[in-house]
Amino acid sequence: MSEMKVFNTPCLDLECFLSAKAKLRQEGLLDAVLKANLEHAIQALESMPAAKRSNAALLVEGEKQLVKFTSGGPVIHYTVKQGSGGPQLLQKIHVGARLTPSSVAPAHFAGHRCQDEFEPCLEQAQRAVAEEGVANVELRVVCNELQLTYVTHQPTATIVIRPRCRVNLGRALSLEKALEVKNWMEERGTMGKGLLACFQHLLVSHSQYQVENAKLVLQSDGQIIELISGRPDYHNVQFYIFADANNEIQSQRVQDIDLWDYD
Repeated sequence: MSEMKVFNTPCLDLECFLSAKAKLRQEGLLDAVLKANLEHAIQALESMPAAKRSNAALLVEGEKQLVKFTSGGPVIHYTVKQGSGGPQLLQKIHVGARLTPSSVAPAHFAGHRCQDEFEPCLEQAQRAVAEEGVANVELRVVCNELQLTYVTHQPTATIVIRPRCRVNLGRALSLEKALEVKNWMEERGTMGKGLLACFQHLLVSHSQYQVENAKLVLQSDGQIIELISGRPDYHNVQFYIFADANNEIQSQRVQDIDLWDYD
């Protein structure tokens, strides 16, 4: 059974983490998993506003050691543990008997960039909850690095919000915007080799995709990102760029007449 080490602190900040890390090392408790998870927690929480680091609790898992940090009366509960791709940060908020749209507060999403720039995950989560509220449910938001769960008493059903990856290009695609989106995908650690090949093709050939009111769909290995100019619900033309098993690029252009549905 894992042992628990508890640290009480005014705020989950760099000072408290470094102090705890030094103490854990001195006591011989800082195993490799705990060290990696603690460093991930430091990086993740340092990028959050102060409001999300006060009145919060953080549980960091190690091989045989659990470390808990508590600040004030916790509203948000964080857990850092090893996932399939390395350390991951989970966030949980207990809302009481009923979950209402007001329970899903903008402050809980502070510092997060949603991958859907047309229907942000905050708005999707609020719309998923009835105005009068709902009991015995948990609402789970999974978007980029954000894994946030709202929990009522005795949940028996789960609502999952998993936004599509849609980027607003404005009037039309530009080389600067294509580079910015590529860098963002790489920074969040979700850029697969196939999708990277799609972006490299897009950067080299960007001029042929600079069309107003268009949608560019990049796809590989189950990853899909939509780059949209103009309206999100109608496009004069759509481009599909995808990588095959050998990361060779294929592309297709579909005009608006090919997109019409006939009864």
